[in-house]
Formats: sequence, structure tokens, C-alpha cells
Amino acid sequence: MKILFVYTNINGQHADSFADGIAMIMAVTKKAGHEIKMVQIFDKKDYPEFTKEVQEFKPSVIGYTSVSSQFSFVLELSQLAKTISPDIINVCGGVHTTLYPQSITESKALDAVFIGDGEGPFLDFLKKVENKECWKDTENIAHQREDGTMKKNKLRALMTPEELDTLPHPDRTTFPFEKTLKMVGVAPFHFTRGCPFTCTYCSNIGIAKVYGQSRYNIRQATPEHSIQEIEEVIKKNPLIGPVYKIYLTDDIFGLNKKWRREFLKLYRKRVKVPFICLLRCDVATEDTIQDLARGYCDTIQFGVESGNDYIRNTVMSRDMARETIVNAFKLTRKYGIKTHAINIIGVPGETKEMMLDTVRLNREIKPTATSANIFYPYKGTPLGEECFKKDMVDLEMYNDFSNERRDSVLKYSKEWKKTLRYYRTNWNKEIYPYDYNRIASEGWGKFKQQVKAIPVIGPALKDKYAMTRDGLNRLRLIYNNKFKKEISEGRNWYR
Repeated sequence: MKILFVYTNINGQHADSFADGIAMIMAVTKKAGHEIKMVQIFDKKDYPEFTKEVQEFKPSVIGYTSVSSQFSFVLELSQLAKTISPDIINVCGGVHTTLYPQSITESKALDAVFIGDGEGPFLDFLKKVENKECWKDTENIAHQREDGTMKKNKLRALMTPEELDTLPHPDRTTFPFEKTLKMVGVAPFHFTRGCPFTCTYCSNIGIAKVYGQSRYNIRQATPEHSIQEIEEVIKKNPLIGPVYKIYLTDDIFGLNKKWRREFLKLYRKRVKVPFICLLRCDVATEDTIQDLARGYCDTIQFGVESGNDYIRNTVMSRDMARETIVNAFKLTRKYGIKTHAINIIGVPGETKEMMLDTVRLNREIKPTATSANIFYPYKGTPLGEECFKKDMVDLEMYNDFSNERRDSVLKYSKEWKKTLRYYRTNWNKEIYPYDYNRIASEGWGKFKQQVKAIPVIGPALKDKYAMTRDGLNRLRLIYNNKFKKEISEGRNWYR
């Protein structure tokens, strides 16, 4: 059976990022023997490409993935698909439909949404469609009744670590991973599902509640399974290492000490590529940082979130002392690992003075890099739900909004929104006002953006630059490999 997968990232927070969730669904679908294709939509101007693919490929099912800020585009594409062929079955999975399955009632063009772990239920659904059986009783889906109300089916138990170990690795062929490398500049991998902490703004606590749990405890395939995935990807993309670092996107890397140590032992022996990972400040013990320093860790991204104790611990439920944050950055510097402080501004109840507490804390901890996102109210999360219940969300803006984390959809004053946008855009300038490397880097970045904006010439130069950069990287790789080979053969380069 023919399945078309669709990934939208229109004005997305991250440029052409790798969507490991839909890549995993594609992998199990391909393994089950179905014929699959994928369309990536980065602009509404790409809609004709989607239309053409639907017309020519003639899929029986179209599978979308979505975060909240992309869901309006999923609904538009679903309607387009039904216009071409009313018999097409449109389904959508991802974080948004898991946290807010009621979204199925927003359009008749979307036939079902998937909730939670989708690998097994999606294959069951496809089997029923292929056998022309009723699929509306499939586990982990919600669909719309004739009267427009939602019917939510039973949830299958979360996959165990043993079951995760039997899954194929994410499909990085149908999902053009080489393109991701060029656009993002790192090689992303994701090995852990879940996070046991209860931050009110985060999807993990929302997913825990979907499954009737108080915490979304972590689940992982074995370290060996994870290392094999990295090895397979490097073999197909040899610029990983010489050019691209590895980015381990787990919400908190290595929380399980036994798993972390076994993974890093294998990584040191078989991968040996500098990597970036994410960590909470309160799990940055000397033991953990030592392990990472020995294991090729280049950068740790820490969620600082807020420098104001009330916002951080009461509103966000971080339960983290200021001293803990300061000590985590000191410890990481001690072991020579770079840091990136990630912050959130514009949460409900925050004043400018509270936001400036975050600026002051960032100056104190002296991260290698720092950034700020503007709070976004995700449905299904405690803080997001509170915003909707208290009528704090501009619904018109929310329903037609893809500027996620770069602007606010809350009913703030124009002046406060302008202040938030300023600080988000100029965050580095506020933290490091006299950093000449930052000034030079930002100047070069602005110049490139101005060149890209020139009609016709800009896009052509951008493509030419990317091709030249890629070519030079490949030449460097060939040269390095030749040099290593000749050194190993004992040739004298100094004659």
C-alpha cells in the first residue's frame, strides 16, 4: 500500500530540523513492506509540490506530524488532499495530537489523530485499511463522530525498553538526512523517550497525564542499539566527525547512570566524534560531568529558564536553587566543556524586573553561548492549559501562528510584546555587550541575510555557497584520510 508522509516546518523554530518521530514511523512502515514517500513543506509556496505528489503517487493514506504551531498547515494540506481524492485517509501524529487529541474536531478533512507511541498502532491501522476493514477501533487514535464530537480509543501501554530495542533505526533515507546536515550543521540523534521532571510548560508532564501517570519516566533502547544507529549514519555520511558534530537531542542525556556509562564507553571506542547534549543543572554532578568530559562531550546545553526564583520554581515548577545553576556552570568549565544557557521569557506573571533577573544570572554564570525563547502555551501542559482557561491567549493569533517562541500569543500589551521581541533578538548583546567576537559574528550574519534577501541573486548565491562549502569539506575529508593512510604506512612527509 502507498503511504505519503508529510513534514511541515513553515516559519519553524528550527531550520529544517530532523523529525525523529515521523522518521521512526516511516522506518517501521517501510519494514512492514509498504511503499512510502515523503514531502517536506517549508513554505506555503511548496503546496503545489504536495498537490503534485498526491496526484502522481496516489497514496491510500497520508500521514502528517505536527507541533502546535504547525497544525493549521496540516489542516490546510488535508483539505487539499481531499479535494484531489476524497478517498484518501488523512491522519496526523506528533506532540500536538498527543497532548490535544480534541484537535480532530477542527476539520472534517482530517480523518484521525494518533496519540502517544505510534509505531504499533499505526501498523495495525494500515493493516485494517489494506484489508478494507473498519479502522476506527484502532488503539491510540481519536476520530470524529458524525455529530462532530471526538471518539478517543483505548491507549496501548507505552513501549518497554525491550520493545524499543526491536525497532528499526529512523529512516534517514526517505527523510533527506544529508540535507538536514547541511542546513542545521550538526547530526541529530534521539535515544530517550520521556523526562521524569514536572516543568509546567513542557510537553513531558502533559504526555505523562495522557497515560495517567504523574511523571513521564524515561525509556531507552540499549546502548549497543544506539551506537549501531550512529555507526550506520556515519558510514553513509562520512562528513560527520570531520565537519559535523553529533547532537544528542534527548531531553536529559544520560539520566540513567548505568546506561550513560555503557553508552559513553562504546562511544569512546567506536564513534569518537565530539557531541552536544542537553542536561538539567541539578543533575550536573561531578560524576556526570567527568563521564561526559571523558566521552567526547563538546558542549552541554543547560535549561536555565529563569533567573527569578518565583518564576523558575513556582510558575515553572523547576524546583531548582539559584546556587545549583551557578555551580553547574562552574563545574562544567572546570572540565573544559562548553556551555549553552537556554532561557524562557514572557511567561505569565513575569515583569521586566523579573526578566532582568534572568539577564543578571546569565552574566554571572558566563555561558559559552546563551539564547532566549518567548513562552508559548502548549495545550495539554499545565501552564498552557491555565493560559487558555484564564482567557490569556489571543485565539485569533494562536490559530494562525507559526512564529513559535519568537513572539507571544498571550494577550499582552503591545509595549510588553515589543520588549519581549527585543530581548529575544538581542539576548546575546544584553548578556555580553562588549564581546567583540559576538559583534563580528552578528555583523557577518546580518550581511548574509541581506545578500539572501536580494531577489534571484540572493538564492542563487546561497546555493552556490552551500555547494562550494560542501565541496571543500569533502576535499578536506579526502585529504585527511589520505594523510592518515600515508602516515600509517610510514611515509616521510618531511623529505
